[in-house]
Amino acid sequence: MFRPRYLKRAKLLRKGVRKFLSYKKDLLSEQDKEEIEDKLETFERAVSEKDKELVKLTAKELTSICEKTVKSPRNPIIRENLEVIFVAIIIAIGIRSYCLQPFRIPTGSMQPTLNGIICDVHDPDKDPKYSKPSLIKTAWDKFSQGRTYVDIRIPKGARIEKFQEVTKFKFFTSTRIYFENENLESIKVSVPLKNLFQEKNRGGLGLRSALNIGRSSNFSNGRMDVYWVNGNHVPIEKDFVLQGHCDTGDQVLVNKMSYHFRKPSRGEVFVFNTKGIVGIGGGMKSQHYIKRLCGVPGDELEIRQNGGPLYVNGKLATEFGIVRVSEEYDGYTITRRITGAPDRRGLNEVSLQEEQYFALGDNSDDSADSRMWGTVPEQNLLGPGLMVYWPLEHWGRIH
Repeated sequence: MFRPRYLKRAKLLRKGVRKFLSYKKDLLSEQDKEEIEDKLETFERAVSEKDKELVKLTAKELTSICEKTVKSPRNPIIRENLEVIFVAIIIAIGIRSYCLQPFRIPTGSMQPTLNGIICDVHDPDKDPKYSKPSLIKTAWDKFSQGRTYVDIRIPKGARIEKFQEVTKFKFFTSTRIYFENENLESIKVSVPLKNLFQEKNRGGLGLRSALNIGRSSNFSNGRMDVYWVNGNHVPIEKDFVLQGHCDTGDQVLVNKMSYHFRKPSRGEVFVFNTKGIVGIGGGMKSQHYIKRLCGVPGDELEIRQNGGPLYVNGKLATEFGIVRVSEEYDGYTITRRITGAPDRRGLNEVSLQEEQYFALGDNSDDSADSRMWGTVPEQNLLGPGLMVYWPLEHWGRIH
């Protein structure tokens, strides 16, 4: 009933050696296998005879043989660190695929709830002594606000050949300006092409208007990252200077698990993909959009006047996010039409059918949303926006 401790340990060792032989059979030579099995037989005989001293001796020999048959890996520290990194990557991919996914706000359609990229151009008439901040301030502003300072100078007489957009690590986008004169070095601007071209009053740097770059210029063979100009702009009769800064769009986490356990809720900010929505790029490309979910299946929605509130099922909407748009922001507009509407009106009375959802931007007057391209199918829903994780000044939950 009460077995000696050395016999209990011997039993565990015997079991461990048997597992070792099973797991390492592809790595052990025939000679090593025979040596281990012979020593294991001697060990088991000593155990059956309850020869304590022989059991201890053969246990040491058996352990030593097993250890020497499998060589230690070279650079074990490097190997262990690589294994940890590999496991961390697998976990991160799993979390991104099934739980949380990062998403960057590219436009201003949800402002001021969520910021897209916002640019501010320096006016030399107001501040002729403008200079780029110090390296320390530049680094801190980048970390805390996601701010990128722009300070470019296009030399007199230069003719722009093309703009090329480059994205690294999916989140860091810059634009490089190339010139027809190969002796002129290309210029890097650390903002997306869209924001470099976009008008100042719409959050851009306004380069297209400033140089009167022709609309006849176009993207190359369907590529949206190379825009050819070929000198189609006003002559640069003196050095052209563009200074200012751009604040990055808020980067948010999307809860991809939530809709597996509950129905989407009216009033929450949500993310969806655009595949199959004909009004967005013909429904062929799958992009991710973020809007406020203002209508769920069975709802009847109505906007009765520009800048007014949203009515749901004949009553004023009561959800916090929707109410805030009409009371604190600029309200909802009816100037955009619904794709396919027979009278091409703006949002008047819309009845949502089964598995149809209605998306509206909080910046209603500058948002391409369900008023323009129709409803979002249930199968396109990704999840609710959870929180802003960067820049730090906007850190917090999304409401």
